[in-house]
Formats: sequence, structure tokens, C-alpha cells
Amino acid sequence: MRLSIMRRISQFFGIVLGLFGATGIGMTHIIFPGLHCYACPLAVTICPIGLMQNLVVYGTFPYFWIGAIVAYGLLAGRGFCGWFCPFGTLNDLLSFRRVRISRPISYSKFVVLAGTVVAAWAFADTMFCKICPAASLEASIPYLFLGVAHVNRPFVVHMITLGLTLLGMLLIARFWCRMGALLSLFNRVSFLHLTLDTSRCGRCSDCASSCPMGINPHEDHDDHNCIKCGECASACSFDALKLTFAPQITHERNARKVADERRAQQGSRDGS
Repeated sequence: MRLSIMRRISQFFGIVLGLFGATGIGMTHIIFPGLHCYACPLAVTICPIGLMQNLVVYGTFPYFWIGAIVAYGLLAGRGFCGWFCPFGTLNDLLSFRRVRISRPISYSKFVVLAGTVVAAWAFADTMFCKICPAASLEASIPYLFLGVAHVNRPFVVHMITLGLTLLGMLLIARFWCRMGALLSLFNRVSFLHLTLDTSRCGRCSDCASSCPMGINPHEDHDDHNCIKCGECASACSFDALKLTFAPQITHERNARKVADERRAQQGSRDGS
């Protein structure tokens, strides 16, 4: 099965989990591995960014939150952005062209994440939730149709942030996402990762042309901006890039061994 089809199926299950409250199940203590508003009428999972802010406001040490983030990070890193997050799926569907961003600017998501924590502490409130585009789409609009919410200042603010996010989806969702910033810390060590066989790579840049995040996988695979969607691996005609699920240390060691053996074989052929 092609990676793109597998990814669409996985994204579908991400949406199903996000709306699992339709089955009648109430709120659980499961932290969602992506950006998803727990105020959504059909939510059964907790928003990791919303919970983070509440923990800061109440001064509670986040044992459970840290454990969940580390587990998700080690499992797939930002792979959840490309394979499971409903807002990531929306971003995927609305982004029709590749956009490159300078590397220094790509680190601004960590500044935004730190600002979210500082704002929660300074104002003793979940400030990001008041402008979160996921909350706008999954909570404000549904509650308006249910007759619970009204068109007031908070609602208008949410609609403005949602509109700006949709207009600047390529920049905001891909490079300023707080959850993406958290998961990107594990991109170099997560089980789901890209491998590059340098002995096969033709440096043709087909992978870079296909990358929805505008990075160069043949130069720096598993970069902190990489969502591990596998588009680069599918585009590689030399079969140099592969998306795999295994401990990175073991897999990289085996990859180097295979590459060394190929170089040795090539050297022996050239010598003969």
C-alpha cells in the first residue's frame, strides 16, 4: 500500500478519535497527540496545549503530561502532525503549493511555545485557548449552532484568528504550531523516522521538490520541521530515502554497515 494512502487512513482515524464523543462516551484522561480542542462538543480527549496552560496556571507539576508528551515524541515525533492531527490534516488539504522558509525563522515556533507558557503564568489564564484556531473551528462554531455560544467579542476574536490561520495556513500551522514545537524536540530520536542511503542518493532534489514543509530531506532528513509524511521517500527514484519504524540508533548503525559494504563492493569492481 502506498504511503499516501496509508497516511490518509491514519488521518481519518485521527479525526475519528477527535470526534469520538459522537458514540456517547464522555471525556477521558487521554491526552490527544495533536492540536485538538477539548471544548469540542464531541471531544473525549484532552488538548495537550490547553492542559499545559492549566498546569502552569494552577502550579501543578505535570508528571502525566510530561510522560504523555515524551511517549508520543519517542513514538513518532512530528509524525503525528503529518499522520494523525486533525488540524494537520486540514492544513494538508488546504495547502496547494510548497513554501520554503528560512531556517532561522523556522525556530520561531519555540519562541511561540515559550510565549504561551509565559502568558499562562503572567495572566493566570489559558490565553492561547482564547485565540486558538482549533478552538474556533471545533468549539466556537459548533456551540453557536447548538445555541450555547453567541456572537460576542470572544467569538469574533476566534473567527478572526481562524480566518487569519486559514489564509496563512502554510506559515502558521506548519511553523508556529505549539504542539509541533513540542514533538519536534524528539524528531532525531523517534521510532518513526527517515533514513537516507547516501550511496544511492543522486542529489537530484526530487525529494526537496515534493516536501510539503519546504525542507531538503537529502541534506537534513528528520529536521525539526519534518512531519515524516513520507512524500520525499515516495518521490525518490533512487530509493535512497525510506520512512521506517525502528529504534534510530540500531537502524542507523545497520544503514551505515550496508552503505560501507556497497562502497567496498563498488571499489572492488572499479579495481578489477
